[in-house]
Amino acid sequence: MYLIVLGAGPEGASLIDLALKDGHEVALIEEDVERARKVLKSHDINVFQGDIAKGNLLEEASADRADALIAATSDDSANLMAMFLGKEYEIKTLISMVNQSNHQSLFERLGVQVLTNPEMIIAKSLYGMMEDSDNEYKLNHGELSD
Repeated sequence: MYLIVLGAGPEGASLIDLALKDGHEVALIEEDVERARKVLKSHDINVFQGDIAKGNLLEEASADRADALIAATSDDSANLMAMFLGKEYEIKTLISMVNQSNHQSLFERLGVQVLTNPEMIIAKSLYGMMEDSDNEYKLNHGELSD
């Protein structure tokens, strides 16, 4: 499967790690030069540095053959632009983080699968682990295990 990821912040970088571990081909679009360099140093993937709203970054990233476009930035406007462009390229699977819940309907109108308020999801998971009196979940090298 060929994935294009927008954003190499903590969520995007972790997503790239998971996708590569599962054998997927990944390309990254990242506006921040330092984040783009960091990914290039650690992974053998195509990295396109620039603003998704400027130029033809999705075309350069071979959007015509992408199976999925995943927007993982903290900027809802950049994520929404990516999803709009992904729709134009007829990318089958469009997934985006939505950082402000009042923006969710904008993404859903495009048919995008959304993850709303990722910080709260993480916080609830951490809180639930703390409250779990049976110690059902344990952290094993930073990953959840039974």
